[in-house]
Amino acid sequence: MKKTIGIAAALAAAALVSIPASASVKNDVEYLIEQMKSSDCTFVRNGTEYDNLQAAEHLQNKWEYAEDRVASTEMFINEVASKSWFTGRAYQVKCGEDTQTSQQWLTERLAEKEKLN
Repeated sequence: MKKTIGIAAALAAAALVSIPASASVKNDVEYLIEQMKSSDCTFVRNGTEYDNLQAAEHLQNKWEYAEDRVASTEMFINEVASKSWFTGRAYQVKCGEDTQTSQQWLTERLAEKEKLN
């Protein structure tokens, strides 16, 4: 319960000091969600596995909720898309035999995007 209150307070504080997401942040987040949607990976949230489409939908919903409080792509990855706001547990992404945190997976996808630009 304390973690939930702490996360909610952090997001509320961020809303007071951050500006709405810029076009480049929106573009990056949409790209990352699309990467999840088109992947062959499984998304593990609070111990339950979800397919790529369910994972992308979950990230889209969290983005829509937090968009006005997200000032950077890194903030989206670290504060919105990498862990449960309710339990604080890190999300995992399983691709074949490899498992990593969603924070790592999304950061790698972002780095790949930046190499293309």
